[in-house]
Amino acid sequence: MILRVLGARGPYPAKGEATSGYLLETKSGNILIDCGSGVLAKLLEYTTFDDISFIICSHLHADHTSDLGVLRYYFASRGKEIDLFIPSEPQEEYNLIRKGVYRVKNIEENMQIEMGSVKLSFFEGQHPYKSFAIRIEEDGKIFVFSGDTGYKEDFINFCTGADLLLLNSAYTDEEVEKIEESKRYHMSPRQAAAIAKKAGAKLLVLTHLKPECDEKRHLESAKEVFENTVLATQKRIIEF
Repeated sequence: MILRVLGARGPYPAKGEATSGYLLETKSGNILIDCGSGVLAKLLEYTTFDDISFIICSHLHADHTSDLGVLRYYFASRGKEIDLFIPSEPQEEYNLIRKGVYRVKNIEENMQIEMGSVKLSFFEGQHPYKSFAIRIEEDGKIFVFSGDTGYKEDFINFCTGADLLLLNSAYTDEEVEKIEESKRYHMSPRQAAAIAKKAGAKLLVLTHLKPECDEKRHLESAKEVFENTVLATQKRIIEF
């Protein structure tokens, strides 16, 4: 599998960068994971819209879905449809997104499905909107994306054995300690690194970075816990 980072900022973009969006190349084709602000323009640097096999959006916050409205115009103009995996809540956003070209498949907790050569699994995180982590397996390789979630101990099992673990770390270590545990909707670099270590992951990639993030400090903090960590900088390509 090959992961191409199209955008890794949140909840708003940095100059010249997109919010959440990732292109995962598999034997079954290209999977677009999240489709936030500015993602489509970045995707065209690697492939075409017609070469997207299907789309998964972890949750319905705009920094993960806003370019879906634009992509709809493309497929509608060609009379085509495409499979889209999304949560069914919140209802207002769901109803807006599902109109038109998308063959919507509702993501549910512990759902497992096969799409060609890949197996998809989902795990519900801790977030104001219903948000799901995504596990994709093919030929013994494992990719896991957390979506947006706070630290959950039972998430570790879902991540076990990941070759590439893509985890949000929007909070700094200092910020997360000041937030009530039930309202921790993202992870810090140390929390993400702890999950990677306990899950026996091979590589941790930190994403959902705020534009004002001190990236050097963010990375150093995670590496103190799990050495094999990198940042999801735009245009980063990882083959695994």
